[in-house]
Amino acid sequence: MKVQTSLLYMSVAALLTFGPVHTGFASSFSVEPVRVILDLQHRTERMTVKNESDRPLTVLIKAYRWTQADAGKDHYAETDDLIIFPRALTMAPGEERFVRVGMAAPSGQMEQAFRIYMEEQPINGEQAPKAATARILMRLGIPVFAQPLKPEMNLKVHELILSKGLLQHTLTNSGNTFVTAEQITINGRDKKGNELFASNLGGAYLLAGSTRTFEIAIPKSQCSRITQINVTTRSKGKDQLSKLDMTSGACENK
Repeated sequence: MKVQTSLLYMSVAALLTFGPVHTGFASSFSVEPVRVILDLQHRTERMTVKNESDRPLTVLIKAYRWTQADAGKDHYAETDDLIIFPRALTMAPGEERFVRVGMAAPSGQMEQAFRIYMEEQPINGEQAPKAATARILMRLGIPVFAQPLKPEMNLKVHELILSKGLLQHTLTNSGNTFVTAEQITINGRDKKGNELFASNLGGAYLLAGSTRTFEIAIPKSQCSRITQINVTTRSKGKDQLSKLDMTSGACENK
C-alpha cells in the first residue's frame, strides 16, 4: 500500500498577541516581536525567527499592503514598499535568524499598514513516515505599521442597532493611525437587572480611517425578555459603554 503524507497549512494571524507566536500544535517556528511599529525614531526593526522543530526549516517571507473596506473586511496586496532582508531563511533545528524590516519611503500624514507573512516550505526529498499523517506547515502574519509624523488616535462608538434579533455595533477610527478594540463585551438584561445574554467578541484592529460593524445574533427566547443591552468596548485599557433600550418588534424576524 502506498503511504501518502498530506501537507496542511495552518495560518496564524498575530493580532493582539504581545509575546512569541505559538499554537496548540508543536510550533515549527516562533517570531519576535509579533507587531512592528516604524517611525522617524525607529526606521527599521529586527525580528528574530527561531526554528522550534527537530528538522531543518525553510521559511519564505512576503510583504502585503493591508487595507480595510467600509465593512471592516481586510484586504491584502503584495507590495515592495517594505524593505525586508533576507526574504528567505533556512535554519537548522533550534537555530535563530534575524530579519530586518524597514520602509522604502516616509509614511507622510496617514499611517501605512502592512502584514509580513512568513510561510514554512515543504522539505524536498523528505522521507515519508511509516503511517499516513498530516504534516502541518505554519504561516504567520505579522502586522507592520509605518506611523505618520503626528499620530492621532480617535475611536468612536456609533449608535447600537437591533433589528430582527441581530445586534449591530459599529466602530469608526477617524484618526490617522491604527487603534485596537481589545475587547467587546455584550450583555442583555431584563427589567429586574438579571443578565439573560452575554457575549465576548475578543479583539480587532481598526486601521486609520476605517469603519467596522460587528454583528451579534441574540436568540429569540432571550431577546424577547431583554429590556436593555449594554456593550462595552475596551481600547488602550479604557472602556466605552453604549446602551440600547429595547423597542417593540426588535426581536421579530419578519
